[in-house]
Amino acid sequence: MDKEEVKKAIFWCDLLKEVIFDDIPPEEINQYLKKISRTEIRFPDGREKKPSLSCLRRKLKRYRNGGFDALFRRGRNDRGKPRGVSQEVINRAIELKKDQPRRSPEAINRFLQEMYGKTVPEATMYRHLKEAGATRRKLGVCREKVHKRSHPEPYP
Repeated sequence: MDKEEVKKAIFWCDLLKEVIFDDIPPEEINQYLKKISRTEIRFPDGREKKPSLSCLRRKLKRYRNGGFDALFRRGRNDRGKPRGVSQEVINRAIELKKDQPRRSPEAINRFLQEMYGKTVPEATMYRHLKEAGATRRKLGVCREKVHKRSHPEPYP
């Protein structure tokens, strides 16, 4: 949990504290939540707005079911896995790069387009190649970054 997530969880606890600590009778909770939903509130990110009634109810339900920790945002369960392109396509891109380390992302995408009818965005491809140790530097094709001038001028 990072600091921002903790701040947000504390914010929701503070906003709902009267309901959480039973300062309000159960039959008046709905009225209290409606009152809060009509009030401008400064959120942890600095914006001032009215929290929706459904959001207040959802946060209260989460707190009651799971306590303070339930107020943290849940991470994606597919984090780090390709969502737009199948793992098979990514694996083939890695194979193509390992076969010929000098092969460009454009060339790899041409192969993938012919084989699968799909291409992989360059940043996505690089991220997966890097994780697999299949970049030019990792494969030993070049030792350091190459810096070139776009238009070299001739020496006098």
